[in-house]
Order: sequence, then structure tokens, then C-alpha cells
Amino acid sequence: MNFVRKITNSDALKHIVDLPEDLQNQDVELIILPIGDSSLYKRPTASSHTARGSLKQYANLDLIQFEQGAWEKGVQDKHEHR
Repeated sequence: MNFVRKITNSDALKHIVDLPEDLQNQDVELIILPIGDSSLYKRPTASSHTARGSLKQYANLDLIQFEQGAWEKGVQDKHEHR
């Protein structure tokens, strides 16, 4: 089995790994080993879908016609007495 072993300053790793404070700014041993079946260790990646349309299932089709200008009317109703 091939592996890599290296002594390096932990500051060189700060952009790769989040290290605890007690390991920062000192020499550390870096050991790289193959993991074999990588599918066991892969984290599921977040979906790149946007939030747009995610609440479509809750839409009330009877109220969609009133959406245009609803914010302006709400602000006017709230603040017209001033």
C-alpha cells in the first residue's frame, strides 16, 4: 500500500482542514492513506436547485390575480392615517 508521510507546519493546512486551536501554528505530521472504496466516505452534495418554485404546492390560484400591487396596497392601508 502506498502512502505519504510528511512533517509540515499546520499553517500550510489551514485552507484545507479546520484544525483545533491546540494544533495551529506548530509542526504536525501529515499522513495520506488511500481509503479504498470511496463511495463509503462521500458526503451527499447539496442540490443546486434554487428556492424559486419550492412553495408552488401551497399556491392559492384564486388569489394570484390579487398579487400585482398587493404590497403597495398593504403599505398604503397601514400608513395612510399618518
